[in-house]
Amino acid sequence: MENKEIKHLIISKRLIKINSLLVAIIISANILAIAINLITGLNNTVIIPFIVCSLISFVINRKQNLVIVIPLSLFFLIYFLLSYLQIGASPHWKDYLMSFFAFGITSFIVTSQPFEVKKIMKYITLIYVFTSWIFLFLDLENMLPGNKMGLGYLILPVILVCIYQLFYIKIKSSQKLYYFIIIVWYGYFMMKVGTRGAFLSIGLYIFLLFVITKKITINRIIIYLLGLGTLIFVYTNILPLLLVARNLLENLNIKSNFIEKSVLLIEGNNVFNGRDILYESAFNGFKESWFYGKGIGFFHDHYGTYIHNIFLQMLNESGVLLIIPFVFLILYCIFLLFLSKKIDQSFKLFICFIFSLAIPKLIVSSIYWKEQGFWILIIMIISFKMFKNYRFSKV
Repeated sequence: MENKEIKHLIISKRLIKINSLLVAIIISANILAIAINLITGLNNTVIIPFIVCSLISFVINRKQNLVIVIPLSLFFLIYFLLSYLQIGASPHWKDYLMSFFAFGITSFIVTSQPFEVKKIMKYITLIYVFTSWIFLFLDLENMLPGNKMGLGYLILPVILVCIYQLFYIKIKSSQKLYYFIIIVWYGYFMMKVGTRGAFLSIGLYIFLLFVITKKITINRIIIYLLGLGTLIFVYTNILPLLLVARNLLENLNIKSNFIEKSVLLIEGNNVFNGRDILYESAFNGFKESWFYGKGIGFFHDHYGTYIHNIFLQMLNESGVLLIIPFVFLILYCIFLLFLSKKIDQSFKLFICFIFSLAIPKLIVSSIYWKEQGFWILIIMIISFKMFKNYRFSKV
């Protein structure tokens, strides 16, 4: 362990800067993909940032920390092998396997290397500034619902970064103006296309920052209680509040996808938007094969859609064999955030950032095989546990 710590000390600042940029590119890959598509006209451009970043990382870091990347990649590939033995190479088995190579293994390679949190946040902001022009070329009004949902999640990283910079660290007035302009620009589009999952992520991130960055005092307990009371009030009066908000936004000529869809679902007594049926079908499949599941991609092949919940997807696809280590990982993540004294504050806040990007989205929608935030969270937690020299993040 001492040798590893010594090795970490001689890592150049230049290398850490490059690694930080690569992590920022991986996190921002979706908006970069749209920009590349608009410029070149190429399709499936989302894999380009992942391939480029992983190749650069592999070369400049000289295979460092592959002792984590290789076993972890093999761990998930074993589940694909088991599923292949069950259901063969079904269409979505192939799709998820390619997604794991593109989003999972590449995220492992890049994020297992030394980086600095402050630089990642800075680079994410710069990437979103230089790609902000893409929203001038998107037809948001006629965009398909699924594409709107994806666009809302795409905006999330820069929204969370700006919230952190504006409210939780001390910066110059000129810098606050810089982040304020950015959050206004992207906040406007978030209001137009953001979904319930996106706003849930923002709410979770604010809550985590509020809890973790401050000490518990009587005043803060009072604030917690007031916040709980506010949530109860909002929950019990959600429809009237949404209608008021819709009228206010209409006066500003803003049509919010989140509000419109929420009102429609509540009035139609369909808050889950059909997800409850998917959840029940997924759980029934798990009961039929509880130990190793029905096979990766089986549900999507059989029902024509994905499960919209990471826990039920894991149970259905791989049974308790996969859900147990994943739940343990999430519990350890929560332990690091709230109870551990061995983790530095900046790295803790970065875990909050990635956790808020990935987990709420995966609980209500999306497919974890295709989410780089999920894979980044996994490799960060495991690397922190295994290597003392993974504590290199600074603010």
